[in-house]
Amino acid sequence: MGNRLVQSLGWAGAVKITSRWFSFRSYGTVMGVISLSFLFGDAVARQFMGVLISRGFGWRGVFLTTAVVLASILLLCTLLLRESPAEIGEREPMAHPAALFQDSAQPGRAGDWLQLLRPFLGSSVFWLACALSLGLTIVRETFNLWTPTYFTQVIGMSAGQAAGASALFPLLGGVSVILCGWMSDRLGRGGRALLMLGGLLATSLVLIALCSPIIQRSQTRPVVLVAAVAFLTLGPYSFLAGAIALDFGGKQGSGTASGLIDGVGYLGGVLSGDSMARITVSHGWNAAFLVLAAIALTSTFAAAWFLREEKKVGTGVAALV
Repeated sequence: MGNRLVQSLGWAGAVKITSRWFSFRSYGTVMGVISLSFLFGDAVARQFMGVLISRGFGWRGVFLTTAVVLASILLLCTLLLRESPAEIGEREPMAHPAALFQDSAQPGRAGDWLQLLRPFLGSSVFWLACALSLGLTIVRETFNLWTPTYFTQVIGMSAGQAAGASALFPLLGGVSVILCGWMSDRLGRGGRALLMLGGLLATSLVLIALCSPIIQRSQTRPVVLVAAVAFLTLGPYSFLAGAIALDFGGKQGSGTASGLIDGVGYLGGVLSGDSMARITVSHGWNAAFLVLAAIALTSTFAAAWFLREEKKVGTGVAALV
């Protein structure tokens, strides 16, 4: 628990630094690349752990080795990373003109925490983003946790086959993150909301299709549909605590926006572990997929509302952008 608590500091810090170094016009692409840390990075880390274990490392050896790796990254960051271009004599790029945070906190000073939270707590659009984070995290974490179990229990794969097939989820998710990030920067205001809307609507249909007996009689079709869920959801999911948090928070409040959106979302992570397990045990996998489809469809309506609000704001700031 302590490890997870300390790790959580890293993402908000990465978002904050990104807000200082990159223009709002490239937030989607930049955060897409950074988001590969929890997709491709996870796959690389698992392979690395496998190599250590195969060479006879016990749990102490694994923990000590990863501590050395983290210490090396800390040293590199200390020597090379700068929080702002101003530290090397360059100008900072422009923040998003529609950010909730513009002048309510002074650069370089820690403002009153109530002053920091007030713009977010008073924004209905920001709470829509939190609701979307909740729904998308439930879908993402359910598949992260239970995909190998589904492949073995329902599709009849061996444990090794299920492990290999489940690796498609982060792989296709990484492709989705990069593609959606790039597309959202080129679609302009409302582009991220539009991609979330389309992805969630399509995900609802795919989840319903997973209940079909025709799909379940094949070992290939369920794998394809689970990979489709990854492709349709992980790109939009990465927007919320990344590019959208930057859109809301600007240079002053991006870390706070990311933390709030991610924090609400990980309530969904709790539900995806315990609640989805109870549903599958009591009512079977079809019931679980229908519940996830209902969550995705509800999130689709939230995304449509979010898109409408984004378009309203976009009209007001078009001249600035």
